[in-house]
Amino acid sequence: MLTDSLKQSIYKIDAFLMQKQYGTLIVDDGQAYLDLPVGELITLNDSFEIEVINDGEYIPITYDEAVNTMSTDGWSLFAGLQARVK
Repeated sequence: MLTDSLKQSIYKIDAFLMQKQYGTLIVDDGQAYLDLPVGELITLNDSFEIEVINDGEYIPITYDEAVNTMSTDGWSLFAGLQARVK
């Protein structure tokens, strides 16, 4: 638990230093959002640089990938991941 808390703090500080917003990627009804820790939603579009965190690494994805990449059972593969955007 402490390790997870420390990782989250590092991700937040890293995003701040890089002048990016950090939060949870939400995909709903063909639209992507970034849910900030303060409860604010940022509506994303293709002008945003999006990076999701996977296994502790930042993976760049496009807006189109965020919205349209689905699992075989129809769920967004990137929804719910921690992400940073600029």
